[in-house]
Amino acid sequence: MNGPPSSSPPPAVLVPRDFLPVRRSLFFGLFLLLVGVGSWLFLEALGGPGFGLRRFFLLGLFVVLFSQIAFGCCLALFGFWEWMRGGDPYEASRLFGQPAAASKPTLPATAVVMPICDEPVARVFGAIRNMWHSLAATGRSGGFDFFVLSDSKNPALWAAEEQAWFALCRDEGAFGRIFYRKRRVSTHGKSGNIADFCRRWGSRYRYMVVLDADSVLSGKLLVWMVEAMESNPKAGIIQTMPRLVQGRTLFRRIQQFSASLMGPLFAAGSHYWHFAGGPYWGHNAIIRLAPFIASCALPDLPGPGRLRLHIMSHDTVEAALMRKAGYQSWLAYAREGSYEEGPPNLTESLGRDRRWCQGNLQHFWFLFAPGLRFSSRIHVYAGLLSYVGSPLWLLFLGLTTWEANEIERYAALGALVRRSGAPADRAMAELLGLTILLLLLPKLFGLLRGLRQSGGYGGALRLTVSTMLELGFSALLAPILLLFYSRFVLLATFGRQISWRTQSRREEGALPFAGVLRDYGPISLAGGLGLALVAWEMPFFFWPLFPILFSWLTALPLAWLTSDVRLGDLSRKARLFLTPEEEQPPAELAGLDRLKSASEEKLLVQGLLSLVADPFANALHLVLLGRRETSPERGREALHSMETRLLEGGPDALSGRELSALLSHPASVRSLHVQLWSRPRSRLHPFWERAFLSPPG
Repeated sequence: MNGPPSSSPPPAVLVPRDFLPVRRSLFFGLFLLLVGVGSWLFLEALGGPGFGLRRFFLLGLFVVLFSQIAFGCCLALFGFWEWMRGGDPYEASRLFGQPAAASKPTLPATAVVMPICDEPVARVFGAIRNMWHSLAATGRSGGFDFFVLSDSKNPALWAAEEQAWFALCRDEGAFGRIFYRKRRVSTHGKSGNIADFCRRWGSRYRYMVVLDADSVLSGKLLVWMVEAMESNPKAGIIQTMPRLVQGRTLFRRIQQFSASLMGPLFAAGSHYWHFAGGPYWGHNAIIRLAPFIASCALPDLPGPGRLRLHIMSHDTVEAALMRKAGYQSWLAYAREGSYEEGPPNLTESLGRDRRWCQGNLQHFWFLFAPGLRFSSRIHVYAGLLSYVGSPLWLLFLGLTTWEANEIERYAALGALVRRSGAPADRAMAELLGLTILLLLLPKLFGLLRGLRQSGGYGGALRLTVSTMLELGFSALLAPILLLFYSRFVLLATFGRQISWRTQSRREEGALPFAGVLRDYGPISLAGGLGLALVAWEMPFFFWPLFPILFSWLTALPLAWLTSDVRLGDLSRKARLFLTPEEEQPPAELAGLDRLKSASEEKLLVQGLLSLVADPFANALHLVLLGRRETSPERGREALHSMETRLLEGGPDALSGRELSALLSHPASVRSLHVQLWSRPRSRLHPFWERAFLSPPG
């Protein structure tokens, strides 16, 4: 195989010398202009005599928070400009569109790695199969190997994964090309899983393509990614732009519609200013392994006392370290063939956001780290503000409400209707108009872009209706997220650590109402009480606060209804929230939606049953275990006791940890198989009767 080259950075792709400074001057010049105008209007709107500490603090908060809105609008504006002029000539797909390496029949050794942890087995290996077929269709699959890197904690899933891997390799003739590894000690989550792969096998490969458990890449894109890296030896990371696909719940369908319509504009606007200093999102990307191994090892962070904390969100830091080492990080946003799935409902989305929040807050330590590039610091700061901004917004709302209560005529958020023509009133109306404009422009740009290819969105009329409905959904969702994100930040700040659990991807019916009532009922109650209180005590400030309080009031029905698959299917039949990937499904996604709905419970039962009862599955597990240390006599007695409990009491007689320990011990695995077939059936739990009725094989 072609091993990794030297980790020292070679010459970069040539661009005009003043290219990036001009772009950044235009982008950040407009950004600062918008923030300056907004801040001036806010000062005018405060009005009244004096400028005390509270108002000074209010102004500081406003500048930070308004900069979020202005930055997002600038991204969409410059992205729309690039789309209007036919695309960015310096986008990765154009710079590396026809690399010289395309003439090489065999590509360098590339590992396609998929870290998994308690994921749906059929969906995972179905995606690997589809990518294998897509890659084979290019005629250039020779340099690619696939790795499924399991950290699954469920022993039955472990057994099912092994058997699914073997079946895939057998069916495709892919032994020695598709590998499966179950990690013995699952430390540091996904980043630890990737680091373990790099230590064991990284020296064999020049490149590594990182996937998530729900990722799918087309064969053409995989080949292009390797060719692009070959044509630009200074590229350390090329991040593709995943399209959200295969959503059925109303929540997922709205999210994937929004991402399809506006995501490319934000990505193009981001690329406009960062160029080769782009983000890395941890999946659907290719990495040059030599500098990654040499320069991107994640340091531990200081924790309480002498405790050292591992970085949870590794991707942003790894991109920053790659840039620090002198390599580039590209965002290939215009390239087709990259797909992933989103969370099925608001509850799962918030669970993911809580993990991301804690990980992003850890990045504070890197904001002022020496040697980082400008673009890396901006990415770190934006990631921090995406969550820290929520408690700041709550604080801002509280202070402005206080200010409005003291000086009724000069409400900081402004009154929608004024009889007076005071400068403060005009300034507040202008500030409100500017804010609404900056929030709506990205939606408008996305709609205009979508109208050019409206067939993929159900036609111009349905596209427009879907955009308006998505706008209403976003307006209701944002204040709800504000509360949850504020809570996440406070919990993380005061040391409430969380584990990086597996995201549920199941879409069945709707969320249980009892759980929704527990999670969102207090928010709806607070919204209703807040509306009544403001209407009674501060009627002059009712309309400025109404959108936020009304959103909180709708939290419970919004979370419950949008989690419903039936409403999602109904919107699909009405041809609302359509995306081009729904209208013309890519071949790489064929059949994966059916695999998601397959009975996972039946698969798990069959996996564990086969491991113990079937001689072939038992032998396969032993081979994959490899050589393990022999337990001491006392430990062997405990294992023997667990064997007896498993056979006589069934799988429920053991905890997950006990069953994992049992299946990790070769002697116990062999003993279970022998005992199952030699014991009287009267001494076996009914679970094992299936082995005699229909022997697995």
